[in-house]
Amino acid sequence: MIKPICDKCKRELNDFGALLFSPPNEKNEVRKFHICKKCYEKMKEELA
Repeated sequence: MIKPICDKCKRELNDFGALLFSPPNEKNEVRKFHICKKCYEKMKEELA
């Protein structure tokens, strides 16, 4: 089983979290970030 690391807090995800995709660059490449539930909730509050 693969356990990704949260790209924000750097902790291992023990449960399903969120995925964040960057805007495409000039080569149409997109970066994917794994975000834990705790960091997602903080990010959601900051965006509100």
